[in-house]
Amino acid sequence: MRTPMERLRSRQSLPNLIGALLVALLVGYVVVAGWRTPDGGSWYSTITVDNLVRTLVVGITIGSIYAIAASGLVVTYTTSGVFNFAQGAMGMFCAYVYWTLKVDWGVPTLLAVLITVAGVAPVLGAVVERVLMRRLTDAPLVAQLVVTIGLMVALMGLAVTIWNPNESRTIPTFFGIAGFDVGSTFVPWFRAITIVTGLLLAVGIRLLLYRTRLGIAMRAVVDQRDLAALNGARPGRTAAVAWGLGTAMAALAGIFLAEELTNLSVETLTLFIVNAFAAAIIGRLKSLPWTYAGGMAIGLFIAFQSNFLLWGGGTTDGVSWGDPFFVIPTVLLLVALLFVPQARIEGRRITSRVTARVPTMRRAAVGMVVLAAFMVVNAAYWDRIGIRNLTLVMLFALLMLSLVPLTGWSGQISLAQITFAGVGAFAMFRIAGSADGWWIIPGGDGAVWGLVAGALLAVPLGLLVALPAVRLQGLYLALATMAFAILAQQLLFDQNGVFGTGGKRIPSIRLLGFGLNEPFSVLGIGFGEDATMLLFTTAVFCGVGLGVVALRRSAYGRRLIALRDSPAAAATLGVNLFGAKLAVFALSAAIAGLAGALNGAYLGSAATSDFTMLKGLPILLLAVVGGVSVVSGAVFGAFALQSFTWLVLWFPASSFPTLHNLLVYWQRIGPGLAGIGIGRSPDGTVVEVSARLADRERARAEPGTDVRPGPGPGPVAPAEAVAATPGGGE
Repeated sequence: MRTPMERLRSRQSLPNLIGALLVALLVGYVVVAGWRTPDGGSWYSTITVDNLVRTLVVGITIGSIYAIAASGLVVTYTTSGVFNFAQGAMGMFCAYVYWTLKVDWGVPTLLAVLITVAGVAPVLGAVVERVLMRRLTDAPLVAQLVVTIGLMVALMGLAVTIWNPNESRTIPTFFGIAGFDVGSTFVPWFRAITIVTGLLLAVGIRLLLYRTRLGIAMRAVVDQRDLAALNGARPGRTAAVAWGLGTAMAALAGIFLAEELTNLSVETLTLFIVNAFAAAIIGRLKSLPWTYAGGMAIGLFIAFQSNFLLWGGGTTDGVSWGDPFFVIPTVLLLVALLFVPQARIEGRRITSRVTARVPTMRRAAVGMVVLAAFMVVNAAYWDRIGIRNLTLVMLFALLMLSLVPLTGWSGQISLAQITFAGVGAFAMFRIAGSADGWWIIPGGDGAVWGLVAGALLAVPLGLLVALPAVRLQGLYLALATMAFAILAQQLLFDQNGVFGTGGKRIPSIRLLGFGLNEPFSVLGIGFGEDATMLLFTTAVFCGVGLGVVALRRSAYGRRLIALRDSPAAAATLGVNLFGAKLAVFALSAAIAGLAGALNGAYLGSAATSDFTMLKGLPILLLAVVGGVSVVSGAVFGAFALQSFTWLVLWFPASSFPTLHNLLVYWQRIGPGLAGIGIGRSPDGTVVEVSARLADRERARAEPGTDVRPGPGPGPVAPAEAVAATPGGGE
C-alpha cells in the first residue's frame, strides 16, 4: 500500500506531463505557422550564411544582456537567500542615471559608465541590503517577496517622478555606428563590447565566488550566518558587497539594453530584466554557467524569431502575438519551472508569527452591517466624486479578498489575480450585451448574468494556474503566476476578440429595469448618481466576505491553515493536498473574476492596460499590508490604496500647487513604500493591531500580566488544526 507522500507524488506527475505537452504543442504551432517564406518560397530559402551570422550576433548580444542581469540576481540570492524582484527596477533606475550623466550633463562615456556601475549602483545595492534586506533573513517568504516587489514599485514611481515619461530619451551607442565585418556581416562595436563583457563577467563572478575568500564567505553567510561569523566572516559587510555587486550587474545590463532601444521606458527596462528570471531559473538560482547558458538561449530564441518567424508583434492565422522580448523569456520561464526538481514537502513551516483571530459569524455580520451603514451615509451626503472613489475602494477590497483564502490561509503566493479580474471583465463584455459583444441577454439587465459568468469563467483559468502549484511552492509558484500574468496580457487580452488595442465598451448594470448609475430617493433622502452602484458593490462584498468567514470556520478552512503551516503534517493526516490546492485556486479566481466583472460594468469599459501584471502589484502589496489572512485586512488595504488618490483630489493644484505636486509624487511612490514597510509588520496591520489589543485585554483581565511588545500567540500546530476538524483526516 502506498504512503500519502507516494500518492501525492504520483498525482503531481500528471500536471507536469500536461504542462510539457501544452508547451511543446505551442512551440510547434508557432514555428510551423509563423515561418517566414519570401514570395511563397520554401522555408530553407530564408537560411543564408549572412542571415545566420547576423542572427547569431544579435542573439548573443541580447543573450549577454540577459545573462548579466540574471547573474546579478543569482549573486544576491545565493549570498542573502532573498530573491530580489526589484532587480529589474534597480537596473532601470541606474540606466536613467547613466542617461543623465552622459546625455543630459555631457559626462564622457567611460566616466559615466564608471560612475554609474562602480559608484551609484553598488551604493544603491548596499543601502538596500542594510536598510531592508538584512531584517528579512528570517521573515516569512510572503514578507520577503512583498518587500522586494514594493521596492520595485517604489523605484518605478521614483523614476517616473524624476524623469518625465512623456519626454523621448535615447542613449547613444558605444563608438556610434562604427564596427567591423565578419565575412559579409557588419558587427557594431557596441554589440561586440556587450558580448565580451558578458563573457568576462560570467568567468569573473564564477572565480570570485569559488576561488576567493570573499566569495566563499558570501556563500557561507546564506547557509549559516552565525557559524560563518564564528569563523571570521563579517556577515553584514559580506551581504552588502554581494548586493552591491548584483546591483552593479543589473545597472550594466540596463545600460546595454538602453543602447538597443529607440526610446527609454521605465516599464520596458524593468520588465526586460524581470524576464531575465528565466535564465536564473535555468541555472537553478545557483549555477552561474547554466545561468549564462540560459541567457544565451533566450537571446538566440528572440533573434531566431525576428529573422525567421512572422509571429512576433504581428498576426498569424488571425492570432495576434505579443512582443517577443517579453513573450519568449516568459514561455522559457514556465518551461524552466516545469523542470525544477520537485521540492521536498516541508514539515513545520510557519508563515505567520501571529495567529489571526477567527471571528464568529455574528461578529462578522456586525462588522459588515457597520461597513454597509458607513457606505449608506456617504452615498447620501457625499458628492459624486467621493461616491465613485468609495466604489473603487469596495472594488479593490473585493479583489484583495480573493487573496485571503489563497495567500492568507493556504500560503500560495499569486501574482496573477489581476489576470482573473481581466477574464471576469471579458465575460461581462460578452454576456452583458454591446454593439460587438456576444448577445446572450441584450441590454444592461444582462450585466447581472455577466457577474455570474465572470466568476465562473475565471474558475477554469484558476485551475490551469493551479497545475504548477501542485508541485511548486513559495518563490517558484510566485514566478509561475507572474509568468502566467505576463503571458495572459500578451497572448490573451491583446487579441481583437478579447480587448484588443482599443478596449471594449461594457454597459452599466440594471436591476429590474433600474440603472445603478441613476439617482433615486428613499424616505425623503436623495441619493445621487452612482450611489446605487456603491451600495450594490458594498452588498456584494459583504455577502462574499461573510461567505469567506464561514469558510474559514469550516473544516475546509482549517485544512487550508494546516496546509500553510505544514504540508507534510497535513498530508500525513490524510488531507488531500492536490484537491485542496485546486479548490482554493478555483475559489480565489472566482472572487477575482467577480471583482473584474463588477469593475468593468462600473467603469463602462475594459482594456488590456487595465489588467497588466504591473497593475496588479499594488493590489497584492496593500492586501498584505492590511493583513492578507483576514477579511478586514482587505478593507483596510483597499482604503489605504485609494487614499493616495484621495489626497491628490483633496488638495487641488489650483489651491495648493506645491502640496499637490508633492502628493502626486507620493501617489506614485507610496504603494511601493507601503510594501517595503511590511518588513516591520509581516502579518499585516489589522492582525498586528488585533493581537496587541488582545494582549492588553488579557493584561487587564489578569492583573500583573506583562503586555508583550511583540506579536500575539503563535500559530496552531497543523496536527491540532486538522484534529480539531470533524472528519479532518478525510
